[in-house]
Amino acid sequence: MRVRVGVIGCGWWSTETHLPALAADDRATIVALADPDPTRRRAAGDRFDVAARYGDVSEMVAATALDAAVVAVPHNAHHAVAKVALEHDLHTLLEKPMTLDPADARELIAIAKSRGRELLIDYPWHYNTQVLAIKDLLASRRLGPIEHVSCLFASIARALYAGRPEAYRTALGYTMTAPSPDTYSDPAVAGGGQAQTQVTHACALLLWITGLTVERLIALVAHRELQVDLMDAIAVAFEGGALGTLSSTGSLIPEHEEVLEYRIFARDGHVLFDVNQGTATIHTPRGSEHLEPLPLAERYPSWAPVRNLVDLALGQGVNGSPGEIGLAAVEFVEAVYRSASTGEPVVFRRSTETPTATTSTQGAR
Repeated sequence: MRVRVGVIGCGWWSTETHLPALAADDRATIVALADPDPTRRRAAGDRFDVAARYGDVSEMVAATALDAAVVAVPHNAHHAVAKVALEHDLHTLLEKPMTLDPADARELIAIAKSRGRELLIDYPWHYNTQVLAIKDLLASRRLGPIEHVSCLFASIARALYAGRPEAYRTALGYTMTAPSPDTYSDPAVAGGGQAQTQVTHACALLLWITGLTVERLIALVAHRELQVDLMDAIAVAFEGGALGTLSSTGSLIPEHEEVLEYRIFARDGHVLFDVNQGTATIHTPRGSEHLEPLPLAERYPSWAPVRNLVDLALGQGVNGSPGEIGLAAVEFVEAVYRSASTGEPVVFRRSTETPTATTSTQGAR
């Protein structure tokens, strides 16, 4: 059996990552494409030899027999498009950020569960072998309980937020289609800047590795010359007493390498993890252990979520980037913006079914 996949969105990331990964997977067939832009549809269809091309996702799912869908559309369309795919019983890979509104993310999770379908969020770092090794180590409690974490993420994004994506054609590798000018720069489309585009990666990976749950946070954001945030600084308290910081900027210039670093301190040791450089060291009273360095091609396995989607559609494997971690990131980012707007901490109040975050009038302890 070959998994029949429909790809919704024929922009930069779809044509550079999702479509090539599907085309290289002999267990899958790209059956149809959907995009409202006829030029993008034509270019992607011609490049990947897909004859069925649609301007509307509802038309595509009604006209073609599919098993799975990849949703790679602008942020503000994630919820509506993924909902169509899930309600047509398709296993769905959804780009990050999962949604802009936590309530919409919860709805997608509920639909997926009710339909017996898998919902994956496109977080490639969750498939990095060093990430998985550190995740297993921390879950084993070999280092004891986690007490403090820090993350720094510096990325090449300023021109995207300024509506000048062509400035990054070489740095970000557009071989076909550049992002539209408003995709990352217009708050109504993107929902924000660095937090929606990059902090979503950093916080999802932090929570995925550590298993920590956010209790409250307080945040600062800065826009500089932009309509959306360029820089974010967040202090976090986790359930169980651990503290942490997450800092991110999109101001890195294209000539420099991006930075993604985690420092995780537990009672009986700590982990220093440079994700971008592919190095990780575990420090304990018995000495230091260096994980095998990762080659460049394996540090950000961009193809892995698509392969996981195909696995799941075939009834194999487990979901490596589930909707629940996407929801946690959506809640985190929404709380960042709310805290920055009010100047107050945001306290997360959770039940087993409907996690929510509320603004606190009390200072963080």
